[in-house]
Amino acid sequence: QEAADRGFLLAILGNPMPRHRIEEMMAIQKPEFYQVSLEGLREHNDYMRGQGHFDRIFDFLDLLTELNIYSMVMLTLTRANMEEVIELAELLRDRTNQFTFNRLAMVGEGTDLASVRPEDFPAFLERYMEAGKNNPCMSLKDNFFNLLRHKKSMPYIGGCAGYGCGAAFNFVSLLPDGEVHACRKLPSPIGNICTQTFSEIYHSEIARRYRSGSSACKDCEIRPVCGGCPAVAHGFGKDIFNELDPYCFR
Repeated sequence: QEAADRGFLLAILGNPMPRHRIEEMMAIQKPEFYQVSLEGLREHNDYMRGQGHFDRIFDFLDLLTELNIYSMVMLTLTRANMEEVIELAELLRDRTNQFTFNRLAMVGEGTDLASVRPEDFPAFLERYMEAGKNNPCMSLKDNFFNLLRHKKSMPYIGGCAGYGCGAAFNFVSLLPDGEVHACRKLPSPIGNICTQTFSEIYHSEIARRYRSGSSACKDCEIRPVCGGCPAVAHGFGKDIFNELDPYCFR
């Protein structure tokens, strides 16, 4: 309620919930979108998320459609589910407004999973982009779609957050204790809202460093719409301020 009263757009990244809970939220303000997660086709997804999760997600997507709430499905791309992505997108064709993926950031619980091999990634992007031509729910999010499109002399997309990487630029992560991070996917503290104003945090030197990205990207002509993913690079043990995202194939 407080966020709505202050004029913020509201969106939810979460799990399925009962109709009455959504209707309670809609009475405050209709969400701009509701994003849920799938980890692959039914067998793999339910292995990761628990028995019955796959079907609950699809039922919930139907409820969101009924309530006229824009739905999004996010997949964390791993070595185990890469070959299931396009088939899953086909199942979602008429069930969600938007489907996309993020590469695994091997941080926290993500350290227990295996990332896609960097040498396999460009061909996967090619297959995904080709399939997306005939599937309107498939969205291009990963910044490296712009590298692929650059090589093909195609128009750029907005990348991960509209302008390449949005860390400390057009998003931050606020924790319950007031700590502010540049990105929710990696430890990236830039201040504390309990002791600083948001303007002070946003214009701090450390926030500027996150916005500048890696020095290894500074001479790349597509840097404004790319920059790789610092969270992924961090998971590979890279210095995110000086080294390339290991998936870069320029």
